Amino acid sequence: MFNVIIADLEQSHTLGIKSYIDTNFLQFKVKKTFSIEKDLYRYLKNHSVDLIIMEIRFLGIEFLKKMQEIISLYKDIRFIVYGSISDVAYLEKALEIGAVSYTIRPVKPFDLNKCLDAYIDYSKARETLLKEEKLLAIEYVQNFKLFEDKFLSVLINESIFDTEEIETSFEYFNIHIEPPYTVAVFRIDSFRKHILNKSQKEKHLIIFKLLKIINNNITNAKAFINLFNEIVIILGGENELETVLDNMINIKQLIKEETDISVSCGIGRSYDEPDKIHISFLEATNALRYRCIVGYNSVIAIEYVEPDNTFTASYPYERERLMVYTAVIGEYDYCLKLLDEIFKSINLYKEKFETILPQLVMSILISINRNAFEQGLKIDPINKFFDTSKVLALKNVDEAYNFLKNNLKVFCEYINEFRKNLENETFEKAIKYIDENYMKNITYKSLGRPLNYNIKYFKKIFEERTGKHIDDYIARIRIDKAKHLILTTNLTDDLIALKVGYDDVNIFRQTFKRLEGILAGDFRYINKDLKNKK
Repeated sequence: MFNVIIADLEQSHTLGIKSYIDTNFLQFKVKKTFSIEKDLYRYLKNHSVDLIIMEIRFLGIEFLKKMQEIISLYKDIRFIVYGSISDVAYLEKALEIGAVSYTIRPVKPFDLNKCLDAYIDYSKARETLLKEEKLLAIEYVQNFKLFEDKFLSVLINESIFDTEEIETSFEYFNIHIEPPYTVAVFRIDSFRKHILNKSQKEKHLIIFKLLKIINNNITNAKAFINLFNEIVIILGGENELETVLDNMINIKQLIKEETDISVSCGIGRSYDEPDKIHISFLEATNALRYRCIVGYNSVIAIEYVEPDNTFTASYPYERERLMVYTAVIGEYDYCLKLLDEIFKSINLYKEKFETILPQLVMSILISINRNAFEQGLKIDPINKFFDTSKVLALKNVDEAYNFLKNNLKVFCEYINEFRKNLENETFEKAIKYIDENYMKNITYKSLGRPLNYNIKYFKKIFEERTGKHIDDYIARIRIDKAKHLILTTNLTDDLIALKVGYDDVNIFRQTFKRLEGILAGDFRYINKDLKNKK
């Protein structure tokens, strides 16, 4: 049942509309009629209303503004409005701000029916939407843990959050960790041995058992599964490193006692800023690499194995990875932007980075070379663009920056020229193949096999250069060949259709008509038969 009120300065109009609704629409209940504006406002404050049927001028000169105010205050209310023929422009504007329909005065039964039906349709659609949103909200609550784990995974693996955003997310996910922050990483030793001959469920249960043990033995911390064999703990609070070590050793021993699984733990440094949590994570994973030296079933703090190295974990590996990819696609401007961001981080530890600059730059060059190879680009050797003897001679950060800046420009220019030539070669091969095989069923996908190209990439090239989809391009070739056969042979349409690649003569005739504007038979008569008669 929809609660309705009717508002019109002329009370006779409201009574007529009310009478019609009461008689013909049982799902609408007219609760009140109004001829004075302030009475309507007073009623809305104390009563539930679904629909207001109103003469457009009832609210005075600023009726559209007042309608909007009513809808802002009472979000479930909608309007059906009516007015004189000269009010149509205003009535249409009313649709933009909350009216579901309008009609012209005097309100006729047929038009009122349409308006009320429009409101019923609107209500059904809104009810469906509300149900979908409610189900979505339930689904979101059910998957809330998934979003929390995703946030934590991104937080430790990528430096993309600022301090404010991290703190806001902590609050949203109800994560209570006091700074400073230290990351510890537990990883199962000899994981492959543990999952041998186990089902998927049994594999997953292993890490869940470990998570439960860890959660039962930590405070002021957040633990979560990062990989099937790895649990990350973000620890908070002012703790001496020895205290953290003792706690992690205790957890390691409990895991061994309760599950007979051996684990190792790496511990990063402590940081006051939440946006440095990912650095502590990288340090913890670096510490775990020393399992090969100190042995498995160990707890290893980065402070002990790399006491002087406080900078390599701060290096923006994600920026470097993106810069390498950008260089290989020839986007120098963005490549330079990423290079600036990388060296901004390097400059924070300038003196320490200068001791490993040749290794750092060489690592970037090797990554560029490998990325190009993985993309199937058979380019010139990388040392043609980056003189490795100069790399080994780099003395300071500025030299390294300028070396990469200048040589990346040369490399990107080469890549763009190389890709352009490759694009020309690929396009020419495709055109040649189509010209020789136009009678076959050729698609972008089938063309990819003999020419070994990326389908989406080639589709873009082909349509940019020809201005046509491949089907239209082949159709044009076929019809041109058909025209030649019509003019030079006595073959019938059926045989010509087969020769140029159409199994169905009707499709051939339709295509001919579409491209030439006339039927194949008319073309034959005009260009051949008529000439023979002359």
